[in-house]
Amino acid sequence: MKWFLKCFKQYADFGGRARRSEYWWFTLINFINTMILIVGTFVPLIKLGMNYSSIEDMDDLELIKAIANNPFFYLYIIYYLAVLIPSISVSVRRLHDIGRSGYWYFLFIGCSMMSSLTNVTTGIVRIILTIAVLALSILFLVWMFTDSQPGTNIWGPNPKEPQPTEQEQL
Repeated sequence: MKWFLKCFKQYADFGGRARRSEYWWFTLINFINTMILIVGTFVPLIKLGMNYSSIEDMDDLELIKAIANNPFFYLYIIYYLAVLIPSISVSVRRLHDIGRSGYWYFLFIGCSMMSSLTNVTTGIVRIILTIAVLALSILFLVWMFTDSQPGTNIWGPNPKEPQPTEQEQL
């Protein structure tokens, strides 16, 4: 939990380095929280859907009311917006820790967004973007598991190594 809170203390800090434990504990707690909120959001909708024999029979107004009256839906939106910037910043700091630029993360996100635009991208462009997203996903995952770059790099000292106190520096 301390790593999760640390990421909120460094809310929009895109400089510096983040250890594997900081990144993965934040990711795990974020995943658990998100799943709880998603289940809370969709269980009432599934119960509503069980009253109908097909989706075409479902009343749109009743569906909108079910979503609007569900507090988990609003909690999910608030939570998502609250963790968006910290999740990006811890990912960028994690990349810095292994000696990579944070721009790699934005390349991955950009390709993912382009790939998801099915109406805009079709045919060979969609295939190329899908392969790029898959390759970047694998590369990104490998990098997130990679050990810290030893010593100091351009983004700062290694957070795993003990830092000298002021008296030791004198």
